[in-house]
Amino acid sequence: MGTRGPAPKPTRLRLLAGETRPSVVNYAEPIPAGGPLTPPADLRPEARDVWERVVAALGPTGVLTSADKDLLRLYSEAFVRYQEAEAMLSKTGPLLKGRDGNFVKNPLHQIVRDNADAVKKYARELGLTPAARVGLRSEIGEQANSATAKLDAIIRATRRA
Repeated sequence: MGTRGPAPKPTRLRLLAGETRPSVVNYAEPIPAGGPLTPPADLRPEARDVWERVVAALGPTGVLTSADKDLLRLYSEAFVRYQEAEAMLSKTGPLLKGRDGNFVKNPLHQIVRDNADAVKKYARELGLTPAARVGLRSEIGEQANSATAKLDAIIRATRRA
């Protein structure tokens, strides 16, 4: 029998969310070694593009470490497989003629659905969904929000004048 309830949030994510209570934060959690998140040499070029996009988006937050390389590879490859299957499905259409001449559902639907589910699962694990990011805080986010707040204040001031 598996464990019950949602998976526990990693300490790094708890700290980014602003949690500091010792009863909630595991300060003794092992921290994976840092280092560059370079894509594997055998990664397809399309998957490499996805990898680099994710690392560029999340790398500065410090959430991704070298221990996440395998998960990031799975996400990148599933995303590319999803795109390829979706492109093939759009060319062939949702229905195909079966052996007896009747229309049947295109088997590519299942491939698209399976890879879409995998992409969503890996995206949640990596913190790529809005729901996964909602509780996180980072210096980059605070700087962006403060810059936006300053810009909003300037715009409001010029409208009043």
